[in-house]
Amino acid sequence: MTTIDDPRVDTDAAAGVARAGSGGEQGRRSPRVTPRVLLRGLLFLLALAGLYIAWLLGSHRFEAYILPGPGPVWDSFTSMWSRGVWTEQVGSTLGHMFLAYGITIVIGLPLGILIGRFWVVEDLSRALLIFLQTVPTVVLIALALIFVGTSATGVVSVTVASCLAYFTLNVIQGTKSIDGDLVEMARTYGASELTIMRTIILPSVVPFFLAGGRITLGVAWQVTLFGEYLMGTPGVGFQINAAIKLLDTASVYAWGLSIVALTIGFEYGVFRPVEAFLTRHMRRRG
Repeated sequence: MTTIDDPRVDTDAAAGVARAGSGGEQGRRSPRVTPRVLLRGLLFLLALAGLYIAWLLGSHRFEAYILPGPGPVWDSFTSMWSRGVWTEQVGSTLGHMFLAYGITIVIGLPLGILIGRFWVVEDLSRALLIFLQTVPTVVLIALALIFVGTSATGVVSVTVASCLAYFTLNVIQGTKSIDGDLVEMARTYGASELTIMRTIILPSVVPFFLAGGRITLGVAWQVTLFGEYLMGTPGVGFQINAAIKLLDTASVYAWGLSIVALTIGFEYGVFRPVEAFLTRHMRRRG
């Protein structure tokens, strides 16, 4: 449909169109601490306590080289912390992971929007997305070893290649879910493509962006550690490999629990606040 370039028409008409499809989102209030939230928090703590008790009981049943108790694992952690090994190796892993995560978002967001809006781009990129979806991570690691060797570049490259399809497909799904009539109506009222992108497309993609970001973060953790483990690149994965060779099971558990704690901390300390901010921002715009 041809855009009507009428100077009397407000170029921000697409904002009104986007508000029409918001379905009363503006009237929602920010979430508050309710008894249900407190109950869920209590259940989470009870689950952690149950896991700890099971671990404690299991450590008395199995040999220490199979399942060390909380005490030896804590001693291993404090030893790594006091020597500076923990902060150094975790810093390396976080650097690899967040660099790959950022590259994935920078590439995947515009690529997903383009693929979702234009069938030509979708056809051109289909083979690449299928390849990235199906190729095993170990094959990507082997290719990285051939081309760049055992370096941080290899770990980051493998992580980006493994995460890109997950994130991009979520953005594609969000872009395709946009009501085409809404976009055409905005064009009819003279809205520019930039205005349509800002007021209709991006707000509609945000939920899928957040869902894809959460999935991608989990994949990035796994692939980064796997890459460090196999490629011998400094980081937590390499330290786990070394601990296994030395039969230092307590250190393996200490590194593993450290990653779990960091993941939970990032989820509740960074990702969820960002998610709440973006959601509130888009509701106000809507």
